[in-house]
Amino acid sequence: MKLSSFLHAAALLACSAIAHAQSDTAHHRAVYTEINEKETSFKKVTAVHKDEPTEFALTGFLDGGEVKKIVAVCGDDGAGVTEYYMEGEKPLFVFNTYFMGAEGAKNRPKVEERLYFKNGSIFKWLTTEKPAPVFHGEDYQATTELYTTNCEAFVAALKKGKPVGKPQAAAKLTDGTFLGVEEGDYFHWKMRTADGDEVSYFILKPDATVDKVLENSAAYVGKKCRVTWKKSTENIPEAGGKMEIEQILSVQWLGKK
Repeated sequence: MKLSSFLHAAALLACSAIAHAQSDTAHHRAVYTEINEKETSFKKVTAVHKDEPTEFALTGFLDGGEVKKIVAVCGDDGAGVTEYYMEGEKPLFVFNTYFMGAEGAKNRPKVEERLYFKNGSIFKWLTTEKPAPVFHGEDYQATTELYTTNCEAFVAALKKGKPVGKPQAAAKLTDGTFLGVEEGDYFHWKMRTADGDEVSYFILKPDATVDKVLENSAAYVGKKCRVTWKKSTENIPEAGGKMEIEQILSVQWLGKK
């Protein structure tokens, strides 16, 4: 009976310890998940930060001008990649990977570190390094200073960085009368606008509403329509390379078809 009670108490203590270990980083995990889920909607920029003799290649993810995530690749051999997950442009969680051993050596072990920040300082430091190191107060203080200083410099560099990719051109609408599809090196959507002007749009990557018309375009000639189109720069070999064009995206038929 006493052994059973002891085991039961030990189990409760273990569960309590696990719950506490999870609760103290629950906010960090929530922010990490939210940032990664929204990453594709953030503005992506790149920059370089030099801290002689080290150079960092930076990729930042900004939400409304605020840096939410930084991926820093260090040029030093073995220094690896560091991911910063931010709150108020301050490090909240840092995931760091690097390789141990002499530069140029083969089969160097890879180490992963997870650093959790609270009130501007690291309070939890997990590592896969073997044998496991024993971190002391001065280690936490020095590493906190390293990452917060780097983070501040990286944020400043990224706010002056270069956007990755060009913003999508805004789609426009035009009402008119469908005149038909002109066939040549490319298909072209021909229509007369409400103002009486004749316009033509490239048919490159439209949606299903335009594809349906291509199956029997003659059946739609003379119908009133509203097309969605955009300007874009495309590679048109027949015209000598890249050129700005107007291409149709979709069509809506007005009135009875």
